[in-house]
Amino acid sequence: MTETTDTEVTTAQAFEAVRHELSLLHNAVANLTAARERIPDHTAALDGIDRRLGNVCGRLAAVEQTPAISLTPAEMAQQINRAAEAVRVEDRRMLDTARAALDRSAGQIDRVVKRGQAADRQIERQIWCVAAGMLAGILVWAVLPGTVARSLPASWHVPEWMAARTMNMEQRVAGERLIATARKPERP
Repeated sequence: MTETTDTEVTTAQAFEAVRHELSLLHNAVANLTAARERIPDHTAALDGIDRRLGNVCGRLAAVEQTPAISLTPAEMAQQINRAAEAVRVEDRRMLDTARAALDRSAGQIDRVVKRGQAADRQIERQIWCVAAGMLAGILVWAVLPGTVARSLPASWHVPEWMAARTMNMEQRVAGERLIATARKPERP
């Protein structure tokens, strides 16, 4: 009887163990289904990521197709140097053109200034000539009539006539006045 009891216990324990295992398996499957139902749907986010990755891949392909990527650093340096030289040639040409225009403008300004200075000097010379002419005329007018009057014959009485005209009187009245105002000679 011990054998049957051991076998029955063992069989009953085995069934209990299987039932327990089945229960655990059932709970696990039920929890998996519940867990699956609780997992959020990431399809929209994954679609967005997929689209962005597609855009990035497209841009990367466009960048890879550019000539700059296919050039070596030495080739790129040569192209940069050629482009810089072309720009410098154009800049040099523009600077030469601007310099020539500036030189022409400066030359025109110099000519205008010199013309103005020459006109100023000419006006200054004319003023000096007029002043010198007037001074010479005054000197000639002061000396010449007396010299001419003394060189004429005494019978013409030109000095007496000039004295009367200078005093704005008749010759007789001018003579009387001259005699009246004449200084008396001092006696030694």
